Amino acid sequence: MPLPSDSNDTWRIGGTVLRVCWRGDLARFRREAAVAAALPPGFPYPEVLDAGSDGELAWQLTRAVEGVPLVEVWHTLTAARRRAAVHRLGAALALLHEHRFPAQVVELLTAPRRLDGITDVIGADIVPLPLDRALRLLDAARGIDGVPAALLDRVAERLHGLTRTDPLSAPPAGSAPAGIGCLHGDAHPGNALWHEDEVVALLDLEWVRFGPADLELEPYLRDNLGTPAWRTADTREVLRLLAESHPAAFAPPDLVDRLSLYRLVAAVRSLVIAGRTADADPRPLPLAPLSRAADGDAHIRRLLPDGGRR
Repeated sequence: MPLPSDSNDTWRIGGTVLRVCWRGDLARFRREAAVAAALPPGFPYPEVLDAGSDGELAWQLTRAVEGVPLVEVWHTLTAARRRAAVHRLGAALALLHEHRFPAQVVELLTAPRRLDGITDVIGADIVPLPLDRALRLLDAARGIDGVPAALLDRVAERLHGLTRTDPLSAPPAGSAPAGIGCLHGDAHPGNALWHEDEVVALLDLEWVRFGPADLELEPYLRDNLGTPAWRTADTREVLRLLAESHPAAFAPPDLVDRLSLYRLVAAVRSLVIAGRTADADPRPLPLAPLSRAADGDAHIRRLLPDGGRR
């Protein structure tokens, strides 16, 4: 049975789930399998049964976990169950970030990514940092039909103003400096499975990377987390509960500026992806999210507990 997925072809086959990656950075499945094999006890992740690659595609077979995405049942849950769900999610992310992985896993995650072309930059990470990656994507965006040059100029100016906030400006290979730990990379209620009144799994470690804890907040800066039913009030509630269970993600004194940077560079990446698939996808280019991200930090302050004040 085929399953929904944004970046892979996915099937449920009996008690297993097969995922096939045929675009972007195929090595991300290798990183996922390595991390999954060395996760700390208590981290809710499906067992990886096998994984491989033939150079043109990568595949991974995991044990199936029963449940439905948390985002689909969120509005049916009581306040107490929502709190328990987000606390479980936050505790898992904190555990992952603090875990000391074996040296070979650290080396794999910190090894320089192949970034020869724009496709490589897109496929490396959801949040294209260090900043030079985002600037390459911004240059590529200037070649997309229908993208106003004035908008991209505004984005460039905003990025220039946020340059100093890039926490990954000089990532050393082979080590994880202070404040940098393992990140899920795409942890949100759409990737958390809910079953019998609890979060039983946090799926899709394929975007795993090293970074600061606050980078895990990037999914909540997106417009709707993949479902039209998701509201700004839901995001505010989740962030308030995450701040209780994963306080390190909210600790940076320049948190608002950092989140502004994450939101903006992710929006640039989304625009370039849309521009490169425009022939096959009739949907309008995501210009409005990029414009909003370039406007400033008012939206982020509305989302954060206490308006992001430190």
